[in-house]
Amino acid sequence: MGLDDVKNDILDEAKEEKERILEEAEEEKDEILEEAEKEAERIKSETEEEIEEEKEAIERKTVSNANMEAKKTKLEAKEKSLDSAFENFREELEDLDESQRKEMLERAIEDSDFTVGLVKGDESFESVTDLEFEASDVEGFILVSDDGERQLNYSLDKIIDDFRSKYRQDVAETLFG
Repeated sequence: MGLDDVKNDILDEAKEEKERILEEAEEEKDEILEEAEKEAERIKSETEEEIEEEKEAIERKTVSNANMEAKKTKLEAKEKSLDSAFENFREELEDLDESQRKEMLERAIEDSDFTVGLVKGDESFESVTDLEFEASDVEGFILVSDDGERQLNYSLDKIIDDFRSKYRQDVAETLFG
């Protein structure tokens, strides 16, 4: 075997080695690309799931906030209705005629657990009592004992406050079922 034959054998082996290396590199490149595509698909899928979960969470929060706001608005409307009912009651008390004022005052005197010596109040109650009367800026009246140590407040504000605390639930049930 001559030098040319050895040279040709080396060149042939080098070509075969080059082809084998290129073939392996091409296979490795294909494997890397396939793995990268799988990883990209996995990341895309996870990201889509995360986005969908975030979207659903935002939707739940939005619906929850809307429900809370609706409940708040409904509660405010109910409170306004209650306030209006008690305001109407106050107006009815303000509009009592003389005989109704006299009856209210007499009943309060009967229900008191002391001897009433003085009635303080707005002038509309002066004409309905035989007791000593003192004009006051109080809407309604205040009963004062003979000795001046005890009082019962029948001002309209006090009456409304007492009725509100005592009958609020009943009024609400009547209004709203």
